[in-house]
Amino acid sequence: TMSKMSIVGSLHGPIEIFISNEQRKNMEKYMADLMKSFGITCCCENGSKIDDIINSATKIKFPHALHLNLDKCREIGLVLSRCKMLQELCLNGNRGCLGEEMLVALFLAEGPYNFPLKSLDLGNNQFGTRELTTILPFLKSWEALNSLSVEGNCINNRGAQLLAEVLDTVRIRRLSLNRNQISKEGLSCILSSQNARYLTSLMISNNGDIGSAEIDEIARFLRH
Repeated sequence: TMSKMSIVGSLHGPIEIFISNEQRKNMEKYMADLMKSFGITCCCENGSKIDDIINSATKIKFPHALHLNLDKCREIGLVLSRCKMLQELCLNGNRGCLGEEMLVALFLAEGPYNFPLKSLDLGNNQFGTRELTTILPFLKSWEALNSLSVEGNCINNRGAQLLAEVLDTVRIRRLSLNRNQISKEGLSCILSSQNARYLTSLMISNNGDIGSAEIDEIARFLRH
């Protein structure tokens, strides 16, 4: 079973950290220390030991509508690089584009990362294919990754080809591409990838010339 705690700091919203119940006794102390490592002002002022919470965190969810800059991304990246058990990471809806340097700072800080990531949500961050190329090695490195969301970005058909490369390496089961710039050509790349047969959910509405006929094609594909 897991415990959850949220702290509101200078990022204008709660950051939720899910940890094992064995850590619950000292959760407030650990959370305050972790928030300090993100440069967030907290009401708690306890100790400086953060390794326990970082090592045991299985889910990290950042508040929607953050306004991250490069320095903040570097801080977050360094914390992520110390995680050992992280399975879910949600960074959805940054206020402003997550550029190449910011994504490198977030995901390649001290790579390769050493946690069994299963779910990654990078939706609504206004990045495009160029930025996706930057983190392609990161995405390909997670054999356990089964859920990926990059919806609400600016990914085009070339980006769809890159995601197909990820599917050639990783058996992703849930893929969300809603509200990008992908056409029928990009969809074909996705469905032709080596591990596309493992997909159980593919969301790709509000994209280019993809209409009801393509949605029906996806439904038939997923049934098989």
